[in-house]
Amino acid sequence: MADNNTQSADSSDAPQKDVFELSLETRKEIDSVAENTVPDDNNETQQESSATGSDAIDTDDESAETSVVVNPDDSTDVPVASKPAKASDITGQPIVVDASDHIAGRLSSLIAKLLLQGNRVSLVNCERIMISGTRSNTIHEYRQFLKINSIINPKHGPVHYRRPDTIITKMIRGMLPFEKKPSGRTAHKRLRAYVGSPRELKSFKKVQFEKAKIRRAASSYTTMGELCGVIGWTK
Repeated sequence: MADNNTQSADSSDAPQKDVFELSLETRKEIDSVAENTVPDDNNETQQESSATGSDAIDTDDESAETSVVVNPDDSTDVPVASKPAKASDITGQPIVVDASDHIAGRLSSLIAKLLLQGNRVSLVNCERIMISGTRSNTIHEYRQFLKINSIINPKHGPVHYRRPDTIITKMIRGMLPFEKKPSGRTAHKRLRAYVGSPRELKSFKKVQFEKAKIRRAASSYTTMGELCGVIGWTK
């Protein structure tokens, strides 16, 4: 019986010793790992500097996408229309577009894109916008359009504008989701069109679109001012 007790006691002591030794080994491993993983201040500063450097590079890339023209008369910055600014990058200044010698349809599509991106657009010299086609055909087609009215009351029919600024405004509105989405109406409110160039916009940098400019002689087109002068616009 005594031998059995001693054997059991030895057997019980052996695993406890093994467990104790294993715990010491695991502690040593933990201590060694902890020593190797102590954060180095220099490494952290290098990592932080590299992270900030990468962030700075990203921000530089984003800012490089939107080029800016400095206004000589005013210290404010005006974004260039060839590379429209994002809605988050808007500085509050309008993009002033000189509509001289621009085809009406192409100009309307480009301005609609700028408006949907969140930009404020001011369109000047609307009477110099060009309409494709001969003068006689253009005037005949618009006179036929003036005959379209509602049978009940003319106010229910399409509104026939006779000013160059209101005609181009309606053309741009047709290229926006004006009736389908609230964003279309909000974008349309950011548009301003003028006959000539108002005094408050003369100090701004004027922008023109190469894609929308005429590629033939001006005699091959009809200006918006000529069309409106025939259908009843008085300057």
